Amino acid sequence: MLGMALEELLMSVASTLEWTEATWTPSTGCHKISPGCAHCYAERFAERWRGIPEHPDEQGFDVKIRHQRLAMLLSWKRSRRSYATNDTSSLRSV
Repeated sequence: MLGMALEELLMSVASTLEWTEATWTPSTGCHKISPGCAHCYAERFAERWRGIPEHPDEQGFDVKIRHQRLAMLLSWKRSRRSYATNDTSSLRSV
């Protein structure tokens, strides 16, 4: 398992966005819903890692709820101004 430290890095506890302190993505992946999806950079990137054991994108671009990321919020010792990234296309057909 990659461990909590890597997951925190992927979540970006120290965001470089000037209007927030952390970014949070509780779900990843997507379902193709329009012709514009044919050239999706995120899918192309994630699919490179499909089948690689222990990699966060081991399941490619399949829709996945990241339960460990949900739990991270509960582990914070102080509140943070957080941006929850919104990939609504991944939740439309779930």
